[in-house]
Amino acid sequence: MDDDKRSKVWVKRLRGVLSSMNNEKKRVTGKEPINAIVTKEVSDNKMNYKRPVGYKEIRLPAGVQVRYLLAPGEYEGGNQRRATDPIWSLDIFQIERNVIEHNQPVMYYLENGPKRSFVREELQVVPEDTELPPDFVMK
Repeated sequence: MDDDKRSKVWVKRLRGVLSSMNNEKKRVTGKEPINAIVTKEVSDNKMNYKRPVGYKEIRLPAGVQVRYLLAPGEYEGGNQRRATDPIWSLDIFQIERNVIEHNQPVMYYLENGPKRSFVREELQVVPEDTELPPDFVMK
């Protein structure tokens, strides 16, 4: 494609977009990046959760069967969610362990699952009496 036919609108708008982003207060620091850059140190704000966290949080015990919330594109590849992608994992996993820190959500790790942690909202408990469909092999 010729350079003359390429759209250069984004180049014209880039300065405005960056200015807007740099002048918007960020939730983590409570400051605009344009002001935070000139300071020597920026402290992060404590997150205010709308539920009990840490030692006060009701925890799921190890061995509970769960499905986990798929990250965008995790099932089909890529980095975006498509309308046809499943939202929850198709396989069922057991909670291997959980990690608790003061004033932080409990982090759950799955046995033979992804090598990342999950918070409670990213897990869907599968009741023990659930009858699962048989595995099928596509030919």
